[in-house]
Amino acid sequence: MNNIQKALEYGQSIWLDSISREMLRSGELQKFVDLGVTGVTSNPSIFDKAIAESDIYDESLREYASDGADRQTVFERLAVDDIRDAADVLRPVYDEADRCDGYVSIEVSPTLANDTEGTTVEARRLWQAIDRPNVLIKVPGTPAGVPAIKTLISEGINVNVTLLFSLDAYIAAANAYIEGLSDFARNARGLPSTVASVASFFVSRVDSSVDAALPAGHALRGKIGIANAKLAYAKFNELFDRKLGGGGLFFPLHTTGAQVQRPLWASTGVKNPDYSDTMYVDGLMGPDTVDTVPEATMSAFIDHGNPGIDLTVGLDDARSQVDALAEAGVSLDSITDDLLAAGVKAFADSYESLLGRIESKLQSLNV
Repeated sequence: MNNIQKALEYGQSIWLDSISREMLRSGELQKFVDLGVTGVTSNPSIFDKAIAESDIYDESLREYASDGADRQTVFERLAVDDIRDAADVLRPVYDEADRCDGYVSIEVSPTLANDTEGTTVEARRLWQAIDRPNVLIKVPGTPAGVPAIKTLISEGINVNVTLLFSLDAYIAAANAYIEGLSDFARNARGLPSTVASVASFFVSRVDSSVDAALPAGHALRGKIGIANAKLAYAKFNELFDRKLGGGGLFFPLHTTGAQVQRPLWASTGVKNPDYSDTMYVDGLMGPDTVDTVPEATMSAFIDHGNPGIDLTVGLDDARSQVDALAEAGVSLDSITDDLLAAGVKAFADSYESLLGRIESKLQSLNV
């Protein structure tokens, strides 16, 4: 067994944080699936890179702009094609896992992060356009995104809640899923087991910000990202308690076969060269989780990763580390608030860069 397959034995799914048409046509994505990868995520930066590095999109760009469509519409048409094709590659995984894995994620426009209605409308449109059951629509876990998440889940639309940095934001996302799924079941819109969601909790960006706020050599440097994730995982186990008498709001849904909303560890590429290049995979392994991994980190994990159930141990240490951070004069709440604002801006900037790339490509193609 390779390390990806070992992770699956521990209950963690490894998803690839990359997609391109070249990867689909060359069979590279299928090779990752053969290794044990069970999902794919995308974002504007990934599409921007894919379009910039290849002419494989040129023919489609000509076709999709031929009716005078604006650059946003052209991009959506390109993205829908790739996401639909990736979903088809992963469909056997989805079927074999009985709908619990094998998903591809696509993001609503990051410019809608503070627009509940706009997010809901675009998510519905993408869901209908792609028309695949194993797709997750990425919705930011902002205050405006949370009610959209509840609405979409209540309509049976799968959601990947993204840009989660704080425990409070994670709890809001989890409750939105539970409340939305309760509405879905109460209104008899279908089988609750057919609805899926993940909560994307960002890790390495927390360490980057915390490390910048601490003096060189401080014992907490490189520790808080994983500690914060462990606290979120503990909250997941509390909110999604599936034991009779556990008292959680999810138990009645569990009896209908409903899926838990799995924590997904995002931002797992290591940014500090002094740290192990697999620390955000090795240190975040546990049942009912997903780790979405960029290609370089995937290669490192396959080569020298150390799969194990680390999330279920060291919880008291994680709490102590977060407490010690406050005692050191660093506010984790302030850092996660800033990271959310910066993340929304960065995603929006990436989206504008992508649209600019499409505009330049269309001009060079005389479209």
